[in-house]
Amino acid sequence: MEGIRSSVVQECKINDVAFSSNVHVGDTTHIKANSRAFAVQREEELFFGFEASFEDFPIFSELIPIPPITENIQFHRYNIDPVIKVDRVRIIGISTASLFQIGTIGDAYLEARTHHVRQLKSTHEGERP
Repeated sequence: MEGIRSSVVQECKINDVAFSSNVHVGDTTHIKANSRAFAVQREEELFFGFEASFEDFPIFSELIPIPPITENIQFHRYNIDPVIKVDRVRIIGISTASLFQIGTIGDAYLEARTHHVRQLKSTHEGERP
């Protein structure tokens, strides 16, 4: 990694980190995080123990096309101060294959796939839900 700088954070407060998310302090070469969720919302509290298999839904197996970088990008940087200074960071929540990074990162791939299902009670003919 070129142009590595040091990061100094006086205070970092994070309330919640969940579902394949990361808080990383320091430099990282590569990071990959993914999360799969099958969310069922019902009008009635009912849980069967096994709701479904990820394999039953194409959203969890479809390839996500990542276009190649074809542009030739050149730049020169001059860091007057080799230290990035931050007084305070406050985060309410980091969720679902997310990353909070203090430091340099080379390559990151973060993927979250969620399938939501809403199951409503059936109504009798002619009645409104």
